[in-house]
Amino acid sequence: MWGPSSSNRVRTVVGGIAVGAAVTAAAVTAAPANAALQGIAVDTLPGYGSSANGSTNYGLYGAGCSYKLSVIVGDPKSAKSALKITSTRAGRTVTIYNARPSTVEVMPTWRPAEPGSYVLTASLDGVVRSRTVNVGTGVQLPQFIRNGACFVLPTY
Repeated sequence: MWGPSSSNRVRTVVGGIAVGAAVTAAAVTAAPANAALQGIAVDTLPGYGSSANGSTNYGLYGAGCSYKLSVIVGDPKSAKSALKITSTRAGRTVTIYNARPSTVEVMPTWRPAEPGSYVLTASLDGVVRSRTVNVGTGVQLPQFIRNGACFVLPTY
């Protein structure tokens, strides 16, 4: 039943399994060792108020208001570079944060200066994540009114 050719087949199968395991192990260990920048988000809710056609300013942030950003870093201890967070509008880039991450969630404050479309960008160890947000004219309310929310003026 087994004969001389069957032992060759067994060696071939066992050898193939060993090679497959070695390739799998190499692929796992060869994965890039970086801090794994996950993404960037605006944690503070957008402003509220009225806008054209009676709809609300859902998803519209307000210039002159403060917002907490949330940047998630999977393994901050393995970061090889500084985490850089920027805000770009009309070709003008402002750096919001530029330091080596020490926690899994970095939460700097972003204050858009003027209405328009902004691109928020986080970069770490060659990985870049970005998000585009729209900003209207805002009025930061005092803390005792709606927890200091931003009132976004009507857009027309």
